[in-house]
Amino acid sequence: MLFAPTIHLLLALAGSAVAVANLPTQILYQSPIGLFLENIAVRPSSGKLLLTSVLSPTLHTFDTAAENATLDEVYTFPNATALTGITEYRPDVYAVVASELNVSTISAAPGSIAIWSVDFTSGAPIPKIAARLPRSTLTNGLSTAPGRPDIVLAADSDLGAAYEINMHTGAVRVLIQNAALAPGAPPPALGINGLHPHGGSLYFTNSALNTFGRVPLSGGAPEVLGSLPPAAGSGYDDFTFDAEGRAWVATHPGSVQLFYALKNGTWVQETAAGNVTGSTVFQGPTSAAFGRCGGKEKILYVTTAGGQVIAVDTSSIKN
Repeated sequence: MLFAPTIHLLLALAGSAVAVANLPTQILYQSPIGLFLENIAVRPSSGKLLLTSVLSPTLHTFDTAAENATLDEVYTFPNATALTGITEYRPDVYAVVASELNVSTISAAPGSIAIWSVDFTSGAPIPKIAARLPRSTLTNGLSTAPGRPDIVLAADSDLGAAYEINMHTGAVRVLIQNAALAPGAPPPALGINGLHPHGGSLYFTNSALNTFGRVPLSGGAPEVLGSLPPAAGSGYDDFTFDAEGRAWVATHPGSVQLFYALKNGTWVQETAAGNVTGSTVFQGPTSAAFGRCGGKEKILYVTTAGGQVIAVDTSSIKN
């Protein structure tokens, strides 16, 4: 377990090229009703955000370039009360998890979890059910599989598993199931939350165990790359990678944690924005994604449980 003083000492000794301070932030949106924003995707040409919420079955869009922007409805999924993961698996085509979720127990009604495809390529969104996960009680983060455009990866926070889902055929199989991905405690504890493949490994967060780790996609033992001190309300959520292979992790109760590898292969962790023990700006960060156009490629967009969309300016980070 690495604490902040240890991290800074490691950086000083290793001579890392990364210099992280508390990066500039701007609150772009604050939900007037405290809508719990869960996950985020950035559209490729417009740069608009697609946002999910565990308190609503409606997919929303948000224009980061507009003044006084609000959440606009895109589509409301039937037979659902909540949306969790979202990922773009083909250009401007997205997979979305919809379910009937009990937010008190953090568990979905049996048989209610569906993976939808939402296709924007013709302009207006075209939604359709791509797959169902009848054995899952909480399908959380989603990601893509490099080089396999119809394959989506999904995190099962209760079973401690990562699924491989074929968005074309609807076939679902367990890709990885391991104790390192499991919650290690009864519900409502959450195990694997966010997941993203990178460099031959599947990187993941485990919210209950307060760990950020990876496991080889070809098979092998999981490796813990970072952890948090055990404390009430603390935990890693979803995350994203930047072009240099650094991971930016939304972290409860109030920070964005930055993970990166030194030349000797050691992974270190720093607080990039907010505060690991709580923040007046970040109200429970849940997900993060970088801008994709219009000169906003260095802007990290963060959603929060408090209904916020926050922009973090990472342009001062040196490669």
